[in-house]
Amino acid sequence: MKILKLILICTTFIGCAQTQKNSNTSNDTMKDIKPVPKTQQITYSIHINAKTPYEIYIDDIPLPRFGRHYRSGMNATLELNPYLLANGTHKLKVRYLPREDSKDSLVHPSDVYHTKDAKWSIFFVRYIKNAKEPLGYEGEIDYGNSELEVIPPPKPVPFWEQEFDLEIKDLPYTLKGWSKSQDLSKMDQEELQEQVFQYYEKIRTLMNEGKVREYMGLNEQKDKEIAIAIYDDDLDWYTSSERTDNLAKKCTGNMLPLDREKYALKIYANGKIVSLERIDTYKNKGLIAKRKVNDKIKNSYYSFKLHKPVGSDTFEIIRK
Repeated sequence: MKILKLILICTTFIGCAQTQKNSNTSNDTMKDIKPVPKTQQITYSIHINAKTPYEIYIDDIPLPRFGRHYRSGMNATLELNPYLLANGTHKLKVRYLPREDSKDSLVHPSDVYHTKDAKWSIFFVRYIKNAKEPLGYEGEIDYGNSELEVIPPPKPVPFWEQEFDLEIKDLPYTLKGWSKSQDLSKMDQEELQEQVFQYYEKIRTLMNEGKVREYMGLNEQKDKEIAIAIYDDDLDWYTSSERTDNLAKKCTGNMLPLDREKYALKIYANGKIVSLERIDTYKNKGLIAKRKVNDKIKNSYYSFKLHKPVGSDTFEIIRK
């Protein structure tokens, strides 16, 4: 269990718990963020012990990083806060996919649940992160009462989905996010696709030309909401020279072309969010910067989830 707890902290949305810093910011976007007392900094996550490839969604939005994994076997913790706009009931969906070594390309019951010691496990947990603690969080996590019931398919199927209602009660914030955004599923889909490609091309051009400050300006609302959701007290970082220099180094002159044949339009959050995702070997990735470092090729990936606020004709980046 100690190993599982260690994984819990080291694979969250923002990686291992950050060293706490006391900093003030002059960034106008961040200056009105009110600090949250440590005792109220509740983080919600799910921890999974996966037996099969999978996709995991919260409120119809795919979770980032390890939220979509197409190889058999994975232990990961997925932080939910950046995608939870407020307290209430939230829908978690898990899609179990066939194992890589499946001979019939089907999910079998035993792939999901073989025995009580060899099965998919999902834990819905809450904690307060604390980098000063050995495990990265305060107190104990009640794993015994936080496990969600995983039900295997009754017979072999191409894929198997299960949904869970998660009761979120202790978030000390409310985010606007996509709560008052247009339903993009009602738009003409060819027109929507063209608009999204144009916006992505705008982003790619800024990044490729090294116009990092302009690019970061498109991310202001997303950055602000994520900073609130993860209780980030290092607000200066969002507009720091460290961040801008790093982006410029990785992106200037290195952005791959936006080849439309390699992307698909995806609509999430029940029509409120849209993104472009690769459908080739870089499955689900967004824009890609490719550069040579010490005679080795390194890729950097930049994903964007867009929305259109009600009354606006312009997309905005709202998550990554």
